[in-house]
Amino acid sequence: MKQAEMVHLGLRKIGSIQVFDLGGALTGKEMEPVTQKIDQVIQKKRLRRVILNLQKVESMDEVSLRKIVACLLRPQRSLIYAPDGASRDLFQTTHLPTNIRVCKNEEEVAEAFGSFLFLKDKIFEVPVDETKPQSKGYDLERRRNKRIRVAIPVKLAFHMKDGSILTVKGIGTNVSHGGLFAEFLDLDAPDYSKMQGLEQTEVTITVPPNTTFKEELSVPGKIVRFELLKKQFGIAIQFV
Repeated sequence: MKQAEMVHLGLRKIGSIQVFDLGGALTGKEMEPVTQKIDQVIQKKRLRRVILNLQKVESMDEVSLRKIVACLLRPQRSLIYAPDGASRDLFQTTHLPTNIRVCKNEEEVAEAFGSFLFLKDKIFEVPVDETKPQSKGYDLERRRNKRIRVAIPVKLAFHMKDGSILTVKGIGTNVSHGGLFAEFLDLDAPDYSKMQGLEQTEVTITVPPNTTFKEELSVPGKIVRFELLKKQFGIAIQFV
């Protein structure tokens, strides 16, 4: 029988939002120092919006659930990212305060926090490749640049060096006329070490239907650069 992992907590950011990655077997007696740490970070940084990622949680008892809800009351808005159905069901069958929402995927996270995830720093923008004609069919960047400034969910299909295709889900936390900057909420996204050396290689960007785009969009692109962001990395992709 596999031994349950101890409770562990990781801190990082996606876009401009603080993410708490919680994992292991959550029991009430072990959760006190964890929830204290979360509460300390929220108070110290005066966070108004946070994401609690339960992707790596193995199990959870009722006491730990109540402790989690209690520490998420302070922010103005808290999201619980729970792709696993068992963890999600526990929260959905519990009365949650109006400032806490449970999300099952990146699409729901982007819908709830789109304008707050968006990185407004121009360092994350991708310049337009003036040597390439701009196709009328790929109006994603033009509409986004003129109308709204929110993060969007994306699926990225990378062309790996061995000829294989690696498909991952991410969130475009900056979209400009030239391209987008993508980050990953998914803890199973490939490590930076696996992606190194892929600059200038092809990638297909797919935007699923959402509140911003009613139909699925597919846009070809290429990797321009990687940005190391403390606990994770982001990818700058140019539209081609």
